[in-house]
Amino acid sequence: MDRDFLLKTYGRCYDAEAGPWNLSLQNKYLEFAITRFFEENFPIPRVAALCNIGIGAGYWDRYLSYRLDGGTLTSIDIQEICCRQLEECLANERNPNPVRVICSDVMLLDGLADSFDIVTMVGSARMESGLREDILDKAVSFLKSGGSLYYQTLDREEAEGWVRDFCQTRPVSAEAYLLDTAYGFKAQYWKLTKGGACVGK
Repeated sequence: MDRDFLLKTYGRCYDAEAGPWNLSLQNKYLEFAITRFFEENFPIPRVAALCNIGIGAGYWDRYLSYRLDGGTLTSIDIQEICCRQLEECLANERNPNPVRVICSDVMLLDGLADSFDIVTMVGSARMESGLREDILDKAVSFLKSGGSLYYQTLDREEAEGWVRDFCQTRPVSAEAYLLDTAYGFKAQYWKLTKGGACVGK
């Protein structure tokens, strides 16, 4: 475990640039809202296989790891520093849960189709990729039949009906949706389930 690396990256999260946001009430509320939607809509089967696309600071992956009940978590990010930070944090915290970290462009990954009960993509992963339909298609392809995708976005430009339109031509149904504008955000939360009938607008 590289403690110097951990101290440096942890310090970067709370420096003069990032600290005010990471410690703000708005950010704490978003973390709460993201977790609440998951808790209310995604029961985790025992020995389930979970996947998160977009590690970022690793908060969400660490949360998911402690929700496992005999299952596994696969965490994917294109940024090497995000992957390394998560691995170092898991080691430092002596996290006992099985987490596999993959440092790769998710669009280039083969061999994970039909592998997961739950896939999550929250925050800025889709916005930063610039891939609207393609990255959601990839996430859906990772799901087992009957598996569910948690998609959350803060993109103000994303129309509320866009994901429903996406579902019209894919083998997924929109089972739950929430639009939350607290603190001036436009936060949208979706649960999409593979194998269900498409839901109309």
